[in-house]
Amino acid sequence: MESDGNIAKIIFEPKESKVKNIKFYVKNLRFKCKRCATFCCKLGGPKLSLKDVEGLKKAGYCEAEFLDVAHGCLKNEASGSCAFLKLDKMKGFYTCTVYRHRPLLCRLYPFYFEKTSKSSFTLKIMPCRGIGRSCGELVDEKFIITNLLGALHNSIFS
Repeated sequence: MESDGNIAKIIFEPKESKVKNIKFYVKNLRFKCKRCATFCCKLGGPKLSLKDVEGLKKAGYCEAEFLDVAHGCLKNEASGSCAFLKLDKMKGFYTCTVYRHRPLLCRLYPFYFEKTSKSSFTLKIMPCRGIGRSCGELVDEKFIITNLLGALHNSIFS
């Protein structure tokens, strides 16, 4: 993989909510979450968009429970872990107590988009132990459209 973390260039047609073209820089990349929470949840809560805040409020949480107002992010425990991260000792993995309502960055992790023009984006990757797992899902056009397109459209074009 390239050292800059670029996975693919995506040309997107916002009016049609459709991918026009994808050029992959990395081939045969696979991903499957290990539920280890090593990088995604233990390095502090993500910055929250207004949609993230509204979603958590609609789920029944008040801002005082989850919002670090000074930093505009999810509150963290003293250890730096996200306040919603809990270890299930019986199962031996971490769970997110707001999983259905988690912020956009959490939904996309370890992937993120960097806007390069009005309708093109570079798909990038952050550190994650779930990358490169042979049992993981292939990060291909289907993966991007199925798992990431909705978030791309909702976060950038709305």
